[in-house]
Amino acid sequence: MAACSALHTVFVAMPSSKGLRGNSETLDQQAWSGPVAAGAVLSLPEAAQARLPEEFVIFAPIVDVLPSIPFFFLLLAFLWQASVGF
Repeated sequence: MAACSALHTVFVAMPSSKGLRGNSETLDQQAWSGPVAAGAVLSLPEAAQARLPEEFVIFAPIVDVLPSIPFFFLLLAFLWQASVGF
C-alpha cells in the first residue's frame, strides 16, 4: 500500500505555466492518498478477524488453507524446472 501511495512522486510535471491537464484532480488525489492509506492500514486487523457466515463455518479449515495454494504452485514450477533440467 505504501508503494502505491508513493507512486505519485515518480512522475515529474512539465515545467509550464499552465501545468498538466487535470492537475487540480491530481492535487485532490494526493491530498486523499494519505488518509486512504492510513484507513486501509487501520482496517487490516478487522479484516484478519473476519468471520464466515454461519452456514459456511464447516468450510473454515478449507478457507484457512486456500491462501497458501499459489505458493505451492510456485514451488511446483521450481520442481518441474529442476526435473526438466532448467
